[in-house]
Amino acid sequence: MSAHRIALLRHTILAGFMLLPVLSIAQSDRKPLPVTIYSRVAPDYKRELLENGKPTPERYAIGFGGRVDGTLWDQSQEKEHFPEIAGTIAEELARQNYFYAAEKEDADLMVIIHWGRTNPANSASFGDGVNVAGQAYQALGAAVSGVESQDSGGGLSLVDAQVTAIADANAQLDSAMALMQMENRMQELRDEKTAKVLGYTDELNRNNDIARFAGSDRFNLLLEDVHDPRYYVIVTAYDFRQLTENTQKKKPVPRWVTRFSIRTRGNNFMESVDEMALSAGKYFGRDSGRLIRDHKGEVSIGEMQVVGTTSGNTPEDE
Repeated sequence: MSAHRIALLRHTILAGFMLLPVLSIAQSDRKPLPVTIYSRVAPDYKRELLENGKPTPERYAIGFGGRVDGTLWDQSQEKEHFPEIAGTIAEELARQNYFYAAEKEDADLMVIIHWGRTNPANSASFGDGVNVAGQAYQALGAAVSGVESQDSGGGLSLVDAQVTAIADANAQLDSAMALMQMENRMQELRDEKTAKVLGYTDELNRNNDIARFAGSDRFNLLLEDVHDPRYYVIVTAYDFRQLTENTQKKKPVPRWVTRFSIRTRGNNFMESVDEMALSAGKYFGRDSGRLIRDHKGEVSIGEMQVVGTTSGNTPEDE
């Protein structure tokens, strides 16, 4: 648990996000924020429906997940933002009949929130490798050309210096190609980790087929998203008792997890998280089926309302 810095929040903290804006879907002059969403539920996670069509209420505790390993926080993201982010998530959870448990004995779920920014692709290293390989190839060409020039001029046999020059050039080219392959593999591993954070893995695998070589740009568009830095939020719900009473230290299996993200370019995370959550909130506890890429919802900001008063401290690391 300490690896994720999980801590329960007191009810007064969750209820005390001062002056939260009320968001509603409506026409707006502002361009809607494209949000990518991916949500999965455990095969045995089912919610019974009430007579009004809403799912049976469940209660949850909430925990601080911080940023996922290998991702960053920039100047618009800090640990101190957790209460505000948690309040935004709590609003959307309530729309899906998930309610905060004032006492841990009442909690059905433990909801963990991670947020951060993914790293851009390291194109500089690959470019350096290409340059080195190009120089090595030119050196090999120069060595071979020198031999051919002497052969055509007087029919001279290769001397040791010429053989050495070609061998050295070949070795440099082999080394440069090996470095490029290694960098390629390292980038692939980084892409795999980023795709998992964002929820792109299944969709990339689904589109990594012959169609990408026959004119379809779907795979490349997905890969561009993975390579570009993105702000992400991951909301993961675990069975509360299974998680807190895990005496055997087994890796907990989520009951459901919803991942949503936007491009960092032109956006501020804390100014965008409300709209991000509003777009993704209806998938809390639901399966999205596939990756929902660039979902656009029309959002307007209503009057500011006081929804509580703040007391207590922010959660501490365990």
